[in-house]
Amino acid sequence: MRILVVASTLPAGQRLKVALGHEGLMVDTVALDDDPGAVAAQTGPYDAILIEAAGLSHAVIAGIRAVARQRLGVPVVVLVASATPESEAEALDAGADDVLMAPMAITTLVVRLRALQRRMLGHLSAWITIGNTTLDQANLALTVDGHDVRITRREFDVLEMLFLRRGSLVTKADFLQRLYGSDEGPDSRTLDVFICKVRRKLAAAGAAEFIRTAWGRGYMAEEPPLAAIAAARSRFADGHLRRPNRLTSPAKAWAEAA
Repeated sequence: MRILVVASTLPAGQRLKVALGHEGLMVDTVALDDDPGAVAAQTGPYDAILIEAAGLSHAVIAGIRAVARQRLGVPVVVLVASATPESEAEALDAGADDVLMAPMAITTLVVRLRALQRRMLGHLSAWITIGNTTLDQANLALTVDGHDVRITRREFDVLEMLFLRRGSLVTKADFLQRLYGSDEGPDSRTLDVFICKVRRKLAAAGAAEFIRTAWGRGYMAEEPPLAAIAAARSRFADGHLRRPNRLTSPAKAWAEAA
């Protein structure tokens, strides 16, 4: 999950960046007075925008409106130390999706960000199923027909992007931006090899194929036919499974990164 933190002060932004980074989020920061709407539009895509401030001042409300004008289609959350009912209503009317009171446990904040993102993309719970495979956002886990599949954090992040956007194309640029932000990451060919590894690991666990390739563009998750689910279960029961191929060294290092 990649988020943009709009901070009232540089120290506050850095504290949030470090804390959210420890929870596995990719975080960029921008100052409240640096036109956060334009920054979000230029450096995205983001999965959520978090605005931090002491209170709901005119500058904070203006920042919310600046982000809302970009129509980015991502949740906007405001974290403040104090707010009146009137100022909270003004923030929500300006475009915020939620107003939270600080201090707040960082794990709770991450759960709220994930929940808002999930609901904005049309999912009601933290358990999302495609075919006979279920992604568990609450526990960062994956199961096939109820059986746990061992995956790395990187693999979970990639699958989460696909599950949340089921039926929609996720471009290679989106994958790499959300995983690495503006930092230098692997090239798209390494991503292709990595997706191949994930597919084979899923097949070895008895999952019906649900990742579709848009050649040269990206990937999407689609609901597999019932016949494909039955065939995958049959292969699993008979022990006729595809095993992951060996990866090149760069792809293996990227796939196993935490």
